[in-house]
Amino acid sequence: MIKKLLFLCVFMAASLSAHQTALSYLELNIDNDMRIEVIVKKPLQDMNSDDLKIAFPRSCHDVLPASKFANERFFILKRSLWCGENGLDGEAIWIRNLLESDKGVVFRYESDDAKIENRLITAYEPYVLIEKNIDQKSSFAYLWLGVEHILLGIDHLLFVLALLLLVTNIKVLVQTITAFTVAHSITLGLAILGFLQFSVPYVETMIALSIIFLARELLITSEKKTLSHTHPWIIAFVFGLLHGLGFATVLFDVGLAPEHIVSSLLFFNLGVELGQLMFIAVVLGIIWIFKKITTKYGELVRKTTLYSIGIVAAYWFIERSLLFFNQIIHI
Repeated sequence: MIKKLLFLCVFMAASLSAHQTALSYLELNIDNDMRIEVIVKKPLQDMNSDDLKIAFPRSCHDVLPASKFANERFFILKRSLWCGENGLDGEAIWIRNLLESDKGVVFRYESDDAKIENRLITAYEPYVLIEKNIDQKSSFAYLWLGVEHILLGIDHLLFVLALLLLVTNIKVLVQTITAFTVAHSITLGLAILGFLQFSVPYVETMIALSIIFLARELLITSEKKTLSHTHPWIIAFVFGLLHGLGFATVLFDVGLAPEHIVSSLLFFNLGVELGQLMFIAVVLGIIWIFKKITTKYGELVRKTTLYSIGIVAAYWFIERSLLFFNQIIHI
């Protein structure tokens, strides 16, 4: 039984690489000669997923050879297009191969008379319309981006799930979730405002390790009163500092306009909290329903869940460690 469970979890973790597990980015900039610079960024962790199939209008054609390179986090493709004297005004940009399980593509566009920032393109609406004389930049876009990030961020959700399984009552739950929220809000703000600098692969590796640690603590019998069992809010706060840096990487990739940095940061953080509360409500609802139906298999379900969390996190830890050491080698 355990061997089958291990195989299933490893298979599920490995299958995450078959599609997008992180946000990709598409940026279009139009110069005074109406030449369009196209920048596509694909996360290194999605190297095994298909490249984005971006459909530009038929009038568009390449004016320079495309270039490809990689940095510490992304594969990057740059193209230069000409789409006629009117550019892309009134046209739609489609991404043809997005799946429902993909996180999506953050889209940015800027010309003299139009600007779109941080529009999330997903499989449910796999296109964006370029309209003239409008500014679609809004701090509220960061609210939705925060909700999207936490609800699609499997690693953060697994950590929160482990916290929910660790607490014993509502009072402890409020203390623990509050500590986690305060901690990741602190490091998110400090990182975005430039007071903290960090290695992204290292932080992501440590986030995976934090999930492994919590899963292991939960599998220890209640007779072993560790700090995690007696004061879970302390563990939530300490690891919340790490998760805040993970949230910051999203805003680093998307970018923040200097004149809107405070409001955008605030709305993104509110979005993260809103998404987190939605997830907590769903999990608590499922637990309540399960207890009402039966208590016979409660311990089996709990241990299966914890082993699954630990195995998936261990896979991430190995994968991210390789990226981290690769970064060190190339420094």
